[in-house]
Amino acid sequence: MRYLYALLALGLLLAVHELGHLVMARLLGLRVERFSFGFGPALLDFRAGRTRVTVAAVPLGGAVLIRGMNPHEQRADPEDPASFVALPRWRRALVHLAGPLTNYLVALAVLAGLYAAGTHVPVPLAIGTVEPGSEAARAQLVPGDVIRQVEGSQVARWSEFVEAVAAHPGQPLHLTVERAGERREVLLTPRPGEQGAGRVGVTQQYVYRAHPLPEALRLALLHTGRIASEGVDLVVGLAQGHPGRELAGPTALVRQASEATTSGLDTFLRLLVSVSVALCLFYLLPIPSLDGGRVLLLALEGLTGRAVNRRVQTLLQTLGFLLLVGAVVAIAASELRRGLRLFQAPAAAPAPAARDAGLPSVLPRTDGGLPTGGAVPPGR
Repeated sequence: MRYLYALLALGLLLAVHELGHLVMARLLGLRVERFSFGFGPALLDFRAGRTRVTVAAVPLGGAVLIRGMNPHEQRADPEDPASFVALPRWRRALVHLAGPLTNYLVALAVLAGLYAAGTHVPVPLAIGTVEPGSEAARAQLVPGDVIRQVEGSQVARWSEFVEAVAAHPGQPLHLTVERAGERREVLLTPRPGEQGAGRVGVTQQYVYRAHPLPEALRLALLHTGRIASEGVDLVVGLAQGHPGRELAGPTALVRQASEATTSGLDTFLRLLVSVSVALCLFYLLPIPSLDGGRVLLLALEGLTGRAVNRRVQTLLQTLGFLLLVGAVVAIAASELRRGLRLFQAPAAAPAPAARDAGLPSVLPRTDGGLPTGGAVPPGR
């Protein structure tokens, strides 16, 4: 059942994207012929005003048909005020951009709502848990200790502490911590982790807190911005041939979402926020079959003063579609290889939480560094 919930939620995000196109088209006076949610056999089929609405059996994605948006259809009449082709180029660009923008606004609204209603937030530089028998435990660090300095240098963020620990595997590390208003010096030696990075056996502390709406909105903007920044870094890395990590395809996203449903509503919504921002970035890619590519073509038309030939448009969109299919196949193959490796590998005991050397327990590179829940979230 949890997989069904995950599939439905991801499908809703795709449908929300198409709904953004629909709303903008309506605001600009265009005729929307059809809006559909899902694909396959129709479960519901009715009219809402002059728009036919279809709800299909497989709740994954959606589609919107706007009069004149397809340049090859007979009703693509530039003299028809309800036709897409009758709009100035900048207004057509607004229709294309409305989908990705809606995905981002939904993510922003959900995250701001979480912060306003109450969620778990990190306590700056405070230790939440100490693993028994770890280097931190031997150094007599305790929950509530606040990291002030590493090797004599002030640290402003938990990530700076994590990076310093990771950079000193097997090497003595001097810390200055504060406990009950008093400072004390600590010497410990991070243990090398699975990938060679240093680990000392602590996690960051989190507390449950509700924020006033303006502050909630500010935090939501910061964190969705961080997710978007990581997504842009990933795309740049891929373009340069240096992907920072394996990409997650549709099956991996459904699996992550289904797992998040068992961790509570907070975790599930955070994952959906990340996916919604990722969808926004994906649709803005300058690929002709995506919104970003269509906006790019409109910009080129505006610069040259000439419309792109219909055959050229069709060719570019076909090439863009084939590029996307190739990317999906490559990602699916990567997931298959990853699954085979896991299947063939001998079972191993899970790594203790605190061996992640202070990394907060989050869905890495998925929710922009946000905690997944719990006053002191468990480590990875």
